[in-house]
Amino acid sequence: MADERILKRCSDGRNGNLILSPTEGFWSNCPTIEVNPEVSAYELFDDFMYSDIGDVTSKWMKDAVNGTVANGSAASYRLGGVVVLSSNSTKNDYVNLKAWDSDNAGGPFKITSGSGKKLWFEAAVYLSSVADEVMYVGLMDGLTTKPFDDGTGAGIAVDGIYFRTLVASPTAVDFATTRNSTEAVVKAAIQTVAATTWYRFGFYFDGASTVIAYVNGLQESGTAVTVTATTFPYDVGLTPYIGILTGAGADKKLAVDWIKCVQAR
Repeated sequence: MADERILKRCSDGRNGNLILSPTEGFWSNCPTIEVNPEVSAYELFDDFMYSDIGDVTSKWMKDAVNGTVANGSAASYRLGGVVVLSSNSTKNDYVNLKAWDSDNAGGPFKITSGSGKKLWFEAAVYLSSVADEVMYVGLMDGLTTKPFDDGTGAGIAVDGIYFRTLVASPTAVDFATTRNSTEAVVKAAIQTVAATTWYRFGFYFDGASTVIAYVNGLQESGTAVTVTATTFPYDVGLTPYIGILTGAGADKKLAVDWIKCVQAR
């Protein structure tokens, strides 16, 4: 059976370096990079197994007002690494992490119409509460230090593609984009979330003209967005980003088990 799978890989051209990847689901046809990254793809992946997250030597830059970042215990969350963002208990306190960029601008991933450079993004997240909190996860421009508007949680990043909740609707995750600080909701309430439950949020660029959202590995209808739309951040450098804000009341926590973004070279 193993030999047959390898022969099939050689014949269909998928992941020609012979490392097997899923044949179906969200990550199917995603190139692997372990053998020859020069010709296949590049990626950012983190399982958050180290304690330097948010330090100046980490690949994750932290921006916060009273918020903190720490590793979570396996007993409280999952085996393997988990990072926990705690926004603190005062209204509009927040904390976010973005993949470090040397000049704190731009980003390594770029969606350009007709480029052929397919992109996969996905993260596994868990909210401690679904009351009066704002959660963001996705890709944003490197200049963004606070993507959410105080009081509402609406997007104010310059450029981004992301999933988020609002203070007024903390159980409803929306799929949205921004370009030049103008936000557009591609699909509202793409997923209803419960506290202390794991969810996977992702999106896929087909390399041609369209981005589509996925939840828990399943494609979501009504989420196809044309990358040349006026509110889509086309041809802009973006970087992985996660964040949480306190809308009111107690400290809010966002746990992230892993985050992964892959783009074809």
